Amino acid sequence: MQPSDPQDIAVLQARIAELESRLAERSSPPEAHARFAREGDEDLLHAALASIAEGMIVCDTEGRIVHLNAPVLAMHGQGAVEWRLDQWAEGFGLYFADGRNKIPQDQLPLARALRGEHVDGMEICVRAQGAPGPTWHESSARPIRAKDGTLRGAVVVFRDITERRRHEHEIGLRLNAEAERLAAEAQRVQQGRMLRLLLDHLDIVIWGVDENGVFTFQEGKGLATAGMRPGQLVGKAAVDIYGPKDADGIISALNGQPSHRTEEAHRVVWENWYLPVQEEDGKVSGALGLSLDVTEWSRTRAELESKLALIERQQEVIRDLETPVIQVWDNVVTLPMVGIVDSRRAARVMDDLLAAVTRTQAQFAILDLTGVEIVDTSTASHLIQLIQAVRLLGAEGIITGIRPNVAQTVVALGLDMSRVTTLATLRDGLALCIRRLGAARKGV
Repeated sequence: MQPSDPQDIAVLQARIAELESRLAERSSPPEAHARFAREGDEDLLHAALASIAEGMIVCDTEGRIVHLNAPVLAMHGQGAVEWRLDQWAEGFGLYFADGRNKIPQDQLPLARALRGEHVDGMEICVRAQGAPGPTWHESSARPIRAKDGTLRGAVVVFRDITERRRHEHEIGLRLNAEAERLAAEAQRVQQGRMLRLLLDHLDIVIWGVDENGVFTFQEGKGLATAGMRPGQLVGKAAVDIYGPKDADGIISALNGQPSHRTEEAHRVVWENWYLPVQEEDGKVSGALGLSLDVTEWSRTRAELESKLALIERQQEVIRDLETPVIQVWDNVVTLPMVGIVDSRRAARVMDDLLAAVTRTQAQFAILDLTGVEIVDTSTASHLIQLIQAVRLLGAEGIITGIRPNVAQTVVALGLDMSRVTTLATLRDGLALCIRRLGAARKGV
């Protein structure tokens, strides 16, 4: 069934009104009904109903179908005349407009009309048995009353709006597609604005090359630092401009290998990111790069590294001054210590003194503590261990110049000093070493 134009609808409404009037007359006194029959209008009425393009169903107060016109019969067959009220939803295959939920019996337009309701423009999905697919109808229903208002039945008229629905659906799809396109376009515009802000306010350059390494894009505030203008390299091959060696990052990206490196070009130090552009099939169609001007940062870093190297050299000198191992006589080394001796310094003293004893083949090692005012408990233990380590190297360790507070710390720790030679001054320690060396020579 095809939708009717407004003129057909007006004719239909007029015929429905006529039908209601004629049905009311059939309930009139016998003489009036006889006159109706004699006039032969009943055949005319049925012919008129059969000629209506819209589907029409008429039922009595018991819900028995008393009339189906040709469109309904074409869709559901002659057997539809026998369906009872409780069989309509199933028999006619009536669903709500969503096409998924069946309409309850009491919500059918004809059932509502039998309750005295007027139904206008209710959309229904019809899934007729044997039909190739669902169709959509717009249904209107009215109760049929006699002249005295008595309910005599109901009538429903429906017209096929499948093509309209399909057209509306296609329009909806196009509108959704257009909305998605506009949203995507708005997103691209927004991204373009964000990219432009970055290019205009940061010292960066964004560039792109095709699969042949020819520049297709070159933008960014950083170009001004290099004395270049936007797009200056577009259309030129990277290898021709920089040579194979300096264009290695671009070549690697075109081979599918991303990289990140710091390089100098156009008298500017750049931190470069090289990224391959890959299609869905994995083929590399070009490369995209971002170059950040790090000239100032590089200069600052070099200055900091130079200062750090100087500080490390100064610290090395200070460490040497903190633990100066001096060879004061043949086979005699001394280590005068000044200031506060903590665990860290004591460990360094041990390393330096043992290395000097080994290097000079010293027989005596004097550890002078004259300038040391404070040692912590762990440091005192380190000093005793130092003397023991010197003895293991075949030399004799001597401690001189121990101050009273240092002596108190050693005593408080209960350290065994019985095997350690201690003297009051460095001079006394040196004199002892000279005497023992002289005696050793005479004994020889």
